[in-house]
Amino acid sequence: MRTKKLKLRWFLVFTFLIGSQTVFGQADRILQAIEDGNYKRALSLAEESEEDPEYKKDPEVYFLKAEALLELMKDEFWLKKNPEALKMGLKALDKGKSRTEDNTIWPEYSELVDKYVELNDMEAYNNYRVNRFSKAIGQYLKSNELNGNKISLFWAGKCHVTSGDTAEGEKIYQSVIYWANEQKAEGKKVSDKLLEPYVHFADKYWTSKKLDSANMYLVSARKIFGGTPKIDYYQKEIAKQQIDELPPSSLMMEVIQRALNDFPTDTFFVRKENALYVYLLRTYYDNKDTAALDTMLDEFTNQKIFRSESEHASKFKESDQFLDNKAENVIWKLVTYYSKYDHIPMSNFMCHRYIQQTATSQSKEDIKKRYLVIIDYAARSRSLFLANQILTNALKMYKNDPEFLNIQNSLISQFSGKELNVADLGALYDMSRRKEGLKAKPTEDFQKLSEFYMDQLIRDKQYVKAKKLILEHKTIVADNPIWDLKLKYLAKEDFYWNYFETRVVDEEVAGMLVKGFEWNGDLLTCDAGTLKPELQQKVQNRINYFRRQAGVPEIELDPQLNEWCQKAALIMEANKGMNHDPKPNWSCYSDEGREACKYSLLTTGAHTTMAVTSFFADNRNPNLGHRRWLLFPNSKYLGHGSTENYCALWALDDSGNVDTNLYKERFVAWPAEGLIPKMMVFDQWSFSINQDLSGAKITMTEAGKPVTFTQNPMVEGYGLSTLIWKPQLDFSTMSGDRTFQVVIQLKNGRKYTYSVTVMDWDAVGY
Repeated sequence: MRTKKLKLRWFLVFTFLIGSQTVFGQADRILQAIEDGNYKRALSLAEESEEDPEYKKDPEVYFLKAEALLELMKDEFWLKKNPEALKMGLKALDKGKSRTEDNTIWPEYSELVDKYVELNDMEAYNNYRVNRFSKAIGQYLKSNELNGNKISLFWAGKCHVTSGDTAEGEKIYQSVIYWANEQKAEGKKVSDKLLEPYVHFADKYWTSKKLDSANMYLVSARKIFGGTPKIDYYQKEIAKQQIDELPPSSLMMEVIQRALNDFPTDTFFVRKENALYVYLLRTYYDNKDTAALDTMLDEFTNQKIFRSESEHASKFKESDQFLDNKAENVIWKLVTYYSKYDHIPMSNFMCHRYIQQTATSQSKEDIKKRYLVIIDYAARSRSLFLANQILTNALKMYKNDPEFLNIQNSLISQFSGKELNVADLGALYDMSRRKEGLKAKPTEDFQKLSEFYMDQLIRDKQYVKAKKLILEHKTIVADNPIWDLKLKYLAKEDFYWNYFETRVVDEEVAGMLVKGFEWNGDLLTCDAGTLKPELQQKVQNRINYFRRQAGVPEIELDPQLNEWCQKAALIMEANKGMNHDPKPNWSCYSDEGREACKYSLLTTGAHTTMAVTSFFADNRNPNLGHRRWLLFPNSKYLGHGSTENYCALWALDDSGNVDTNLYKERFVAWPAEGLIPKMMVFDQWSFSINQDLSGAKITMTEAGKPVTFTQNPMVEGYGLSTLIWKPQLDFSTMSGDRTFQVVIQLKNGRKYTYSVTVMDWDAVGY
């Protein structure tokens, strides 16, 4: 090793100091002392040379001094007496470097430099650990200066960031990232330690919601370092956030499929992709965009076939219900999916596609034969509901063809008297009704089936469908008292489960008081707190109880709107006051909370479901603005937040898909038409419709006798136009049910007549 080193040294010295045999001889003596293991003599000779005008210009004198010091530092006793040895060695390397022609350290000493960098970085790390960041930064930068070590440079940046000097730290991080990207482009290895700058910027931009920028750093990092737990975590979380913030669209599909490229079997992304596919397919169908539907359906089926044959096939099967190696089977799975989730026209469309692909030929007769086979198969292996759905569609296509009527009769015979779930029971009812027809004197078997089916709908809490069928039977078979009994049973069940059971009350459990609701937020830290999902479900159920009685579509509580409403409730709690436009200088202010205040109904003294009832009663509000918004037909997504003393209910929503012309004919009344428990009547009655109600006349009677009332001025806005009146009624001592007739006559002569039966009934003990 030394022979080779001497030859190289001779060449370098020769090119630097041609003819300087004296200098060569002095450096050679230092080198000889090192090779003899006499490091103290080598250090002494080097220090003498530094003072000698003849020798002090020789770079190698300093390189050899550094080498001697390095060897001496291995002796702990010597090092203890010379604690500045590392600094001396680094200084010697600097001096030697400055005396070369190109200001570089000779290649033969690169290994020596690396050892010094290693020691210097250890010293720097010790200073970093005890928060001596400034000293550590200087040491790391010195290491980087000596040999261009990017690990040292990274640590200098980390010290800046940790000490709070983020701007300077990020400058260094960017230079490290630029270097790492270049190394990767040249096919060179990059240390895993340099991942942190990428993660730093990803976290920074994720926190500030600049998701595309965050993802850019992660994509670059994955190319260099592959998949690591940190990269995987950030990419998954950012993709999930992007998905949450995007509407269902091709852009959302790009995000999902980009995530699936890196996480091909991730259950979340697989299911999200499927959900988006089925949504977009349905949307294209609804919009009659056949070309887009066909293209996407081909893409979907090809993808499922490809994945079913991939190396991850067994893993995909755990989370992908559509996976199959045949296109027609993928389509059949779409048939069952759309049927199960209540998009029957789309299910029928897919079924026809499936039949076309599996029929012997495309002739009308072969298609018909295939339909008969599939109806029978669906009944045997899937459900009577699906079989009836396909049969109903086939009867329309083939104009009540006898063969389809025969299979219908066969299915009725086969499934009558069997224990069925409510969906299959509905299919049996539908086929039996189609066979018999709904007439004034139905057969005894059909009558029993009808009654049993309606009871099952009520027990299954499908109150809207049950009520519709009961009223239909009541209209046609008017002399049968069973329908009135079932309407009363339905009214009581709905009230019990969706109003009475949504109470938020304190309970005593095992001798201890358990609060029905206790706010878990904190005013000191401006923590808005969170509400349990089961509590939010109670709020949603109670709102929908009122909406269902009034005959308007049900709503959903949106998680993000819930979060914003919780922040609105926090603002009110912190400032002990309500305002639809809180100012930024208010305690615990947030932009989300302010937005929720703007679009929400606000109240104090009531929270959660109690507040819902307060809003619907609206006793202090002569224009019933709260009730009118909560009964607005086109509402779809609301939000709710509560503290101990305040509630915010996001109700100003117009995102539903209800045709506004529908409510030019239909009205929305409270109390609603039909049966209602006495505690739900409230002081003020209301009638809303999408028409001009100016000059409208209200007539109210009980058993033919007029009911006295006072009428409030008619107010536009707050949802539909509404008439409001306050009858002079007292139900506190009522005995038995009471029925009231209401007639609303518009100034154009149009009349709306309905009756309200107030039930003398208490749900306690029901």
